[in-house]
Amino acid sequence: MTVIEQIQEKFPFLTRKQREVANYMLEDPERMSYVTLKEMSKDTAITEMTILKTCTVLGFANFSSMKYEFRKYAAMQLEQFRSQTSGYQVAALPAGEENEEALLREICENEVRIVTNHLNNLDPKQIFAAADLLLAADKVVLFGRGVAYNVASHVATLLPSMGKGAIAINSEIYDDVYGALPLLTKQSLVIVVAFPDYYRTTVKIAEYAHKHGIKVMAFTDSERSPICEFSDFNLFMPSHSRMFLNNIAMPMETVNLLATAMNIRLGTKSEQEIESVNRYNAFSDFEL
Repeated sequence: MTVIEQIQEKFPFLTRKQREVANYMLEDPERMSYVTLKEMSKDTAITEMTILKTCTVLGFANFSSMKYEFRKYAAMQLEQFRSQTSGYQVAALPAGEENEEALLREICENEVRIVTNHLNNLDPKQIFAAADLLLAADKVVLFGRGVAYNVASHVATLLPSMGKGAIAINSEIYDDVYGALPLLTKQSLVIVVAFPDYYRTTVKIAEYAHKHGIKVMAFTDSERSPICEFSDFNLFMPSHSRMFLNNIAMPMETVNLLATAMNIRLGTKSEQEIESVNRYNAFSDFEL
């Protein structure tokens, strides 16, 4: 029996207040993976004692065990999604384009146009503004999934060379997301990386950080991206290509330009300074 089924089974026997608590749990199972007791009490206007009592009535040992069951449920749902979408979909060759070499050349030319257009329209002030936010942060915590996680990981490997502690979290791994929440403080910078289909958990992380007054930077493809609603600063980078939903090339190039801007801000370092910075790791005592 899943946590959802367990709550639904007990629902008819709950008091009115307990039903409000249960409805909150059922409304957004992903949120229940990381919400705190204090936050839940504030959101529902129900006392912490009543929430704890509801957990007991629903059959959970305590609040933490209830959240653990929700994390298991979220992981199970993700695994089901993966099994349904794991088949690699090869784009069909358009009618009239049976010449493979000509098609590949056309795709190359299209990629060049995308890159050229992006770089020509890139605002250096925007890049330097993003660089300043990164340099001002005490530490940087990045979240992403799939191609977005690869981009986040690349950023996390670049930043320590500039004296900035950074860690990349895969939004698909709920235990890692939950374990990283203590790192999200008012002194940290959260970078959420999301491209279509805008993974829901990544959006929820942005919402969580925004709600707690933590500065959020978004790496995404468009102003229509749902994470823009919760970000303080947006850095847009095209991710589409003719044959794939998301292409990592332009996001990686944008990240490299951002790192270059940070280095320009920092100025030239001596070899001794660089070696000292390379030994820096703000997360040496933190384990997921």
